[in-house]
Amino acid sequence: MIRHLPGPLRKGLEQLGGLASVPMLAMEATATDLLEAMDADGVEQSFVIAHPPTCSNELVLELARGNPRLIPVVNIPRGTERPGARLKEYARQGARLLKIHTAVDGETVDSPRYRALLSASEDLGLPVILHTGCIHLAPLYRDPELARVERLVPWFEKHRGLRFILAHMNFSEPTRALDLCEDFSNLWVDTSWQPAETIAEAVRRLGAERVLFGSDWPLVGHNIQVSVARVRDCVRSGQITENDAARIFRENALALLGKEPNDAS
Repeated sequence: MIRHLPGPLRKGLEQLGGLASVPMLAMEATATDLLEAMDADGVEQSFVIAHPPTCSNELVLELARGNPRLIPVVNIPRGTERPGARLKEYARQGARLLKIHTAVDGETVDSPRYRALLSASEDLGLPVILHTGCIHLAPLYRDPELARVERLVPWFEKHRGLRFILAHMNFSEPTRALDLCEDFSNLWVDTSWQPAETIAEAVRRLGAERVLFGSDWPLVGHNIQVSVARVRDCVRSGQITENDAARIFRENALALLGKEPNDAS
């Protein structure tokens, strides 16, 4: 309900919520915790996203090599020399997607680093997960405004062959994300942080095949269970079908990785 509050009040609550998460993240977010949460909620595989320097690309790649249930997503930080070449090296080591977080980076879409990363992603055929939504979490986010989905349109226009996932569906303004998905066929959304009615609206407007399950674990109490329940609520209320849910939970992610639905390897 925070998204319906006046702007200044919403900003303050977002800031408090983000700061409250920091101690839990620092102490509890381990690979073992994730695997236990996956087992508890019936999750076969998870995309695990690096966040240097607190969670390095090397760590995520190593975890994935040791456990095929974990799919590595790399994040090339500011200051990296030859970022495109570094991404290609990580892809050779097993990286399956790239994450870009403009709010954390504090860089605009015309950044030379981003240009190099998107060009390399297109060469490699790697999908790109984008943090979307203006969420005020100072000092963690250098510039929250940079993550408004409309700011990213130049990328969608230039890289129409690149698959983008709009993580969090633009958070408090999901309609803007869905509008852009109708304009650009290379955009997907995920369900993290969205209520059941917004997930159902995404399915109605885009088709279930462009909606991916997401939880943003481990934020706010290890919320895989909550995120699963929201999709299930859509089915119980008749807003989406069981086939839609199967696509959201599993089949769309496999398709994004170039796998058949019966292949979880």
